[in-house]
Amino acid sequence: MKKMIISLVAAVAFIGNAQAQGITFGVKAGANFSNLKISFDSEGASPDGATSIFVGGLLDVGLSDKVHFQPEIQYSIEGAKDGDVTYFNVPLMLKYYLIEGLNVQAGPQLGLLVDAEGGTEGLKSSNFALNFGAAYELVGGFFVDARYNLGLSNIAEEDTGFGDFSLKTKGFQLGVGYRF
Repeated sequence: MKKMIISLVAAVAFIGNAQAQGITFGVKAGANFSNLKISFDSEGASPDGATSIFVGGLLDVGLSDKVHFQPEIQYSIEGAKDGDVTYFNVPLMLKYYLIEGLNVQAGPQLGLLVDAEGGTEGLKSSNFALNFGAAYELVGGFFVDARYNLGLSNIAEEDTGFGDFSLKTKGFQLGVGYRF
């Protein structure tokens, strides 16, 4: 896991040196509307969802006029009512500008488990997801964005004693931010 984070930082630094004129830094925060998908032996259910927060930073690298790469790091509280799970998420978003100020974005996300309500026992230390969203940039560096996060990996340890058991994250983020 540490090697992956070090590789990510090195890649961002390399891109930064190559594209120095097209790089901006920023911060963002907002609301998570999340839930957990629980599956037992192919039967699926979802508990009541939860509303929580995320906060983080970003690097925006302009690859062309219409295409940007935006790695982020977020402290994110996710999960369900009575079942919060907290991650340090690293979304790697590729953005495409449809018109000036409006972009659509998609990319993978790696989540590193920080804490969970009731303890982290029985949970895997990482989570892999895909993000899809859009953002609009306002005057002066401010922006708003909306993103759907689809958890792909089972975050429950394999040996739960419940048979074929799967636990996956999913959620919707609404955020605001500022690019320097």
